[in-house]
Amino acid sequence: MENTNTNHQGSLSKIISGILVIINIIVGIWAYPQLPEQVPSHWNFAGQVDGYSGPFAGAFLLPLIILGVYIIFWIIPRIDPKRANYLKMGRVFWIVSTTLVVFLSLMYWGTIAVAIGYFETLPRWYFSGIGIIFILLGNYFGKIKFNYTFGIRTPWTLANEEVWAKTHRFAGPIWIVGGILMALTGLLPAAWTVPLFVIVMCLIAVVPMAYSYLVYRKLNF
Repeated sequence: MENTNTNHQGSLSKIISGILVIINIIVGIWAYPQLPEQVPSHWNFAGQVDGYSGPFAGAFLLPLIILGVYIIFWIIPRIDPKRANYLKMGRVFWIVSTTLVVFLSLMYWGTIAVAIGYFETLPRWYFSGIGIIFILLGNYFGKIKFNYTFGIRTPWTLANEEVWAKTHRFAGPIWIVGGILMALTGLLPAAWTVPLFVIVMCLIAVVPMAYSYLVYRKLNF
């Protein structure tokens, strides 16, 4: 029964990702004739646009990237030397991949909305959405099995399966805390954005990396 439920949830995640890929392409086709010559493509910490692309890239670059991500997630379990571990992960692999597709889709929709004129700039609640995604990812980190292409890939996690397992179990709660802080960023004044963003990045990237090194040293020296 548990395997059946796991397969069902994995299939649902695949379907959701596929639907989002199609929706993004349709949005691109719809938006392209309406886009200006300069389409916002990058924002600074203050929420101001500091990079632009042309209308074709603005309409179709992110949908094509999302399509590529979707295809890659189908390929990875078939080519990774540790592909047997993807079966052990069950639904986790596709839930995480779908979360990434959702994140990229939200960024794309926000960009199109700003370019067409629905928003002046990305609303601050977008930061809250990113925070929720970090929380979701952190919830599943401890269930990511050892592999070479997916997860926290440091020299030390890739060198030792025990280091991999301990690092991912440690990083899960760290990502959840980082996600909560990121979610708060969307609710607090703009002056809080930079310090909270730096704190979150250190939490979710630097801390697990340092932890993996310390665990590796403890096991091997």
